[in-house]
Amino acid sequence: MPRTDRLSADEVWYNNYIKYPVNVKYDKIDDLNATIVVDIAKEDYEQKVNDEVKKLQKKVVLKGFRQGKAPMAMVNKMYGKSILADELNSMASKKLNEYITENKLDILGYPMSSDTLESKIDLESNEEFSFAFDLGLAPSFELKIDKKDKLPLYKLEVTKTEIDKDIAHAREQSGDMEVVDVSEGEDIIYAFATELNEDGNALEGGVEKATISFVANMIEDKKLQKKFLGLKAGDTLNANIKKVFNDNETVISNTLAMPKEGVNDLNDSFTIEVTEVKRRTLAELNEDFYKNMFGAEDFPKNEEEYRDRVKANLERYYANEAQTWLDHEIGDYIIEKHGLNLPDNFLKRWLQASNEKEYNAENIDERYAKEREALVRRLIVEKVAEKEEIKANAEDIKEEASIYFVSMYRQYGMNASIQDAFISETVEKKLKEREFVEQMGDRVVYRKVYDAIKQIITLKEKKTSIEKYYKMVNEHKH
Repeated sequence: MPRTDRLSADEVWYNNYIKYPVNVKYDKIDDLNATIVVDIAKEDYEQKVNDEVKKLQKKVVLKGFRQGKAPMAMVNKMYGKSILADELNSMASKKLNEYITENKLDILGYPMSSDTLESKIDLESNEEFSFAFDLGLAPSFELKIDKKDKLPLYKLEVTKTEIDKDIAHAREQSGDMEVVDVSEGEDIIYAFATELNEDGNALEGGVEKATISFVANMIEDKKLQKKFLGLKAGDTLNANIKKVFNDNETVISNTLAMPKEGVNDLNDSFTIEVTEVKRRTLAELNEDFYKNMFGAEDFPKNEEEYRDRVKANLERYYANEAQTWLDHEIGDYIIEKHGLNLPDNFLKRWLQASNEKEYNAENIDERYAKEREALVRRLIVEKVAEKEEIKANAEDIKEEASIYFVSMYRQYGMNASIQDAFISETVEKKLKEREFVEQMGDRVVYRKVYDAIKQIITLKEKKTSIEKYYKMVNEHKH
């Protein structure tokens, strides 16, 4: 949820309806809500409207008159109200923003037409107008973070079992594929799939001998999973094709080379004719393998050194995991610790008005809860950033953008690094987009603020097993 930003957090206190120069009245209803009324008299807009009508008269072409010769009264009658409406809206918006800026009001969302005060904007019968706005105010609060606050910093123990698992996975990924006689759970089964009719015969016009491949152990239906163990080339069995691919429409449509919309129309029963079974062999622990894992310049010279390297990599990985989880806990903790109040009703109304497709009366309470949490966290982060004088400079933003794209490409299986030319080119291009720069700036500030909080509070190291750690994380997520 955006803020109008980034106005000072200093709050200006006013008595009800204090007159502001240039006809603006401010009413602070309570600590979180206020109204502003912009009064516009005839002398405020008359000259500007007349000037705009005169400009239009020189350009407009009306039937029976040459360009620029239409009577002023006729032009005013036809276009005056529209020009007046535009000018009134422009003036009201300008005065509203000037008042907010000059008085350093720290507001949330954007001002909205008031639902408690009536605006007077009847162009037909009025010469003086009033625009009434509702404002949501950011809460005034002090930081409540100090050394007395304690959070656990988990230290995950990398055991021999974890090292063995990682090495086995690396050997499997680097191994070759070989054809085997009988299928086991981790083997890849290649087959032809043919759609059947109700009589158990090939469906006319249906899927016929589509080439598919799958791993038995990845089938969630345990009874069906067992049917694909112990098979050899040439074996045939009937199976629910949708269950083979765990009812995943995207996987099914890609596998059968058909539109996703057609998956629901498929018959469940298919004949699966096994054509081949392949098994990945484990790569040997030798110099070639070590070079493949760590590069030809600096590779382990023997198995003992290799295991030490694997252990060190795992320790770094799990230390990073622990820091990521600590950041999550800090985010939750600072929200709970401060218990900020917000102008909830105003913000719900603002969200619905600003994005009607996303928010409506039926879902606003549920979705606002998430928006509210994010906004409270942001307010606290901004307060810490102000106190600690934390900012995001151009160098920080560029570095953050590089990390962002490296992480994104790695998720797609690309072994990218910050030094890669295509990463630099992508970053330079994206940094020309203001919205992206602001996004990266926010990421920098959040990271620096969380690092600052880690220095303020007390972190208690807590050793735990990897299994217990992930069990705790998963339980928390649920």
